[in-house]
Amino acid sequence: MRVKSRRLRNGVRLAALLALVGGLLPVVETTAAPPAQALFGISERKGIDGCSFDTNAETDAFYDGTPYWNLGVYIGGSAYSPGCSLLSGPEIIHAKNYGWESMLLWVGPQPPCTQISAPKFSSNTTTANQQGKNEAVAIYNRLIALGIDRLDTPVIYDFEPWNVNNSGCVAAAKSFIQGFVAQMHLPPAQKAGLYGSTCASGLYHFASITNRPDFITGAAWDNNPKVSVMPCISSGSWAVNSRHKQYRGDHNETWNGVTILVDSDCSDGPVWDGPNELNIGQGCV
Repeated sequence: MRVKSRRLRNGVRLAALLALVGGLLPVVETTAAPPAQALFGISERKGIDGCSFDTNAETDAFYDGTPYWNLGVYIGGSAYSPGCSLLSGPEIIHAKNYGWESMLLWVGPQPPCTQISAPKFSSNTTTANQQGKNEAVAIYNRLIALGIDRLDTPVIYDFEPWNVNNSGCVAAAKSFIQGFVAQMHLPPAQKAGLYGSTCASGLYHFASITNRPDFITGAAWDNNPKVSVMPCISSGSWAVNSRHKQYRGDHNETWNGVTILVDSDCSDGPVWDGPNELNIGQGCV
């Protein structure tokens, strides 16, 4: 029953897509960009993210008859781990056509006071602000290269843990995110998300800045899928259709004979490419 309903939804979506493009497969854009489309929806369903998906068969296996509807898809960034796999544009489009809604993730420069080994943005607030804008431009160009829509497309910037009590670093991080969000909002605007540990990545620091993220993906590994339960995040911050929660960290799961290392997510926030998939009792809201 469950698999059938998913495949029916796939068939309708794929038929609509083929009607729009005349039966042609999506291609990587190399010249002028086609008109941007507004394609996103609010998901209140469960998902997974991981960097070990390598093939269409693996992404299909974690969709058919599973509890999952949303897939974290890493699209690049200078701090992205070389040990992880990046899905190609055709593979991302395949996952979309198969039924997945995507949580697009970008892993760029990290705060200057982080202890992780990664490229870092400047501690100078003016420089950091421009670097944040540069990352948004890089994301935009990456979306074009992958054949992904731009208008209103939600993309999540990954912040790993950093010294959230260092005032100079906090100022630089706020300036970086201000620049990132401001640039993301230039036409055709994308939705700017921010991922990190709800406490150790200081997501609360960005709740009241002028150009605040449109939504967050908060990592709080308490095995509670409810997006309303996020340590260090006020209940009034990003309260309506603006949260994903990573509620369980790295663990192996096996579906349809395929084993992948994944994180578990639950959502009440924007995904690409829609439509809205509201509360179906999975415990996210």
